[in-house]
Amino acid sequence: MQALRVHAFDQPPRLDTLPSPEPAAGEVRVRVQACGISFFDLLIARGAYQWKPPLPFTVGSEFAGTVDALGAGTTGFAIGERVCGSLSIGAWADQICVPAAGLQPVAPGAAIDEAAVLHTPYGTALYALRERGGVQAGETVLVLGATGGIGDAGVQTAKALGARVIAAVSGPAKQTAATQAGADAVVDMQSANWKDEVKALAGPRGVDVVLDPVGGEAMDTAFRTLGWGGRHLVVGFAGGSIGSLKGNLCIVKGASLIGVDLRQYRERQPEAMHRLLADVTALHAQGRVRPRIAAHFPLTQASAAFSMASERATMGRVMLDF
Repeated sequence: MQALRVHAFDQPPRLDTLPSPEPAAGEVRVRVQACGISFFDLLIARGAYQWKPPLPFTVGSEFAGTVDALGAGTTGFAIGERVCGSLSIGAWADQICVPAAGLQPVAPGAAIDEAAVLHTPYGTALYALRERGGVQAGETVLVLGATGGIGDAGVQTAKALGARVIAAVSGPAKQTAATQAGADAVVDMQSANWKDEVKALAGPRGVDVVLDPVGGEAMDTAFRTLGWGGRHLVVGFAGGSIGSLKGNLCIVKGASLIGVDLRQYRERQPEAMHRLLADVTALHAQGRVRPRIAAHFPLTQASAAFSMASERATMGRVMLDF
């Protein structure tokens, strides 16, 4: 089989030929057809994430394909069935073995590329908004970086939960994309007074929940839009810096700063994670969420795919096809 593996953090992943893996008891071997490239994947590949896997390792956290082998005692799936799933690493290979509990069936008629990029962004968004943020119907959610992978998923997921969504983006083109994703209102973070615009849109009650995959200065600005008892969900730092929120703001607003880490949720609460991803798959099957696909690349053009996925101007997910 072929796999994109990292051998050194200062070098791009390279395409290696490896023996086909054999599924252990309780595992399923998947013939991978499509993988998404997430911001998380790019960080892991560069050694820029807080967790560094031992070298060499296969990159990739999202995939979809068909079942082509079952380990001893594995039930619940059939050879040839379409499935999707997510891992911390290991997905960018044409064959992977994963625990059956880590897979979800792809809904009949659903596009395989869309299924491949469901679990990480939409799993993160649903875990953040519902499990960590406790979003209720009628609440106002501010989504930062609303056309990025997590942001786009956050807009759609918040709407599916019945929230009113204010999307924060950079530039006119992204404003249009956020509106297409379902945002009720959009502000441009390049505007000097975007905080006041959000406050005006939120009304006297203020923002209830901030979904923040951006960090940096935007983190402090967004926190100030929260109303009493608001929740600021810290997902990541795509803006390039962590940010320095002043702790007294939490007291003044009676607000909470809440960390979101889907990787640890998977490791610490696997059964809850399985239920969460089943809910994500159901939302997709119902047409309530739909990933935006920007482009497809074969494995031989992986470097071009990484470059496009790294560009902030890219709207939608960049795919690797197998």
